[in-house]
Amino acid sequence: MRVALITLSLLAASLAAPPPAQALSVYLEETKAFADFSVYVTETKAFADCVIYREKTKAFASEPFHWYFEPTKAFADRAVYLESTKAFADLVIAYTETKAFATCKKPIPDKRH
Repeated sequence: MRVALITLSLLAASLAAPPPAQALSVYLEETKAFADFSVYVTETKAFADCVIYREKTKAFASEPFHWYFEPTKAFADRAVYLESTKAFADLVIAYTETKAFATCKKPIPDKRH
């Protein structure tokens, strides 16, 4: 019985989504109420809370702030709403073309709890 409980807890831990900073695949939600957090995209990296590198393949999105935009919500780690007004966004992000520049100054909010 004890082995079954340990195995079950290990299975549950492995199925849990990664922490928000480790969001590897992101689904663009159309409704803000269904999103885990909202982001505003800016062109200026200096004013962004996080600089995100967009991966072309989910297999390469293995580092923090390297996001793969998943077309199917069921396969995504997080759902994100693109906010049109900066003041209403939980996070301001900018995209980078260089993998090494992907970073974050502010913790990514997690509204799932």
